[in-house]
Amino acid sequence: MATVEELVKQYETDKALQKEVADILADGKVSMTEFMTFVKKHDVDISIADLPKYMEEAKKLGFVK
Repeated sequence: MATVEELVKQYETDKALQKEVADILADGKVSMTEFMTFVKKHDVDISIADLPKYMEEAKKLGFVK
């Protein structure tokens, strides 16, 4: 199971992951379904309760406006 930090590090060089994230964030929001699908696909150790925290972090990083 990957950590969020490991996935962020992978994001830095993985073009496919960058595109996947861009596609999810294209509308400026993340649905619960999109979030859970992504988490399961990448086997990330994160809870749905953490979504608001990571959305705020995504805003700080410029992923979401």
